[in-house]
Amino acid sequence: MMNISTAGIQPGALSAAEGKKTFSSDKTPALAAPAGPGAVADDVVISTLAGRLAKASTATSATIRGFDHAALGRWVNDNTDDILYPLDAEHKASAAKQVPQPNDAASAKSAAAATAYVDRKGPNPFAGLSREQLSAISNDDSGTFTINERRAAFMQAYQEEEAWRTQVVAQAMHEYETTGKTTNFFKSVLAHFNALPHLEQAQYPANYASDLEDKIKLDFNYFNHAAGNGGPTPGSLADLLKNQDKKGLDLFDLLIR
Repeated sequence: MMNISTAGIQPGALSAAEGKKTFSSDKTPALAAPAGPGAVADDVVISTLAGRLAKASTATSATIRGFDHAALGRWVNDNTDDILYPLDAEHKASAAKQVPQPNDAASAKSAAAATAYVDRKGPNPFAGLSREQLSAISNDDSGTFTINERRAAFMQAYQEEEAWRTQVVAQAMHEYETTGKTTNFFKSVLAHFNALPHLEQAQYPANYASDLEDKIKLDFNYFNHAAGNGGPTPGSLADLLKNQDKKGLDLFDLLIR
């Protein structure tokens, strides 16, 4: 039986970062961003969210200019290590001291909501934002967003990714069991990958999309062990089932022969 693996569907690196990290709250203050409407979950309204997102994205673009795929992937992974700091008292206290930029009332409210979320005392303030916006926040190392805001954004994207993975794997198993193929599964994975923010795509192999395209074109049937609509090849599961002569023999019997 084919084992449908989720290894190619990159999960977030959700493991506590090892070692001691400290966070400074004395980064150079950012210039005040133009006010713009923006809202996140639980009525946390951030009037400057659009401006903060634009500032963070501009800073990130300048930082990663000239990075190749491998360098960009390493940079994103380093950001993830910072975001997933150990949740001990020392690190949590240090993270909670950070202030957002600009440190107006709405931004401060966002930072406080993120800290409450990290402390499991409130909902994620960034639920409802797009993956592009979540990526812009979580990968911001300019000081525009606090480390706890970055962690909240990362966790929101991570949970959405996990929910999608659970759903698509269930669909893949149904496709395999009914058709012997996983072609639609690969199509779903490719469409999902193409819709991810560029910084999330950098965490996948450079040939990830082209490999999926090859699998889609092959349209392999695991029952027949043949591409497309080709008939069962000798030794395939379909061939063994077709030619079995032992009454009551089922798929699991065939697999252990």
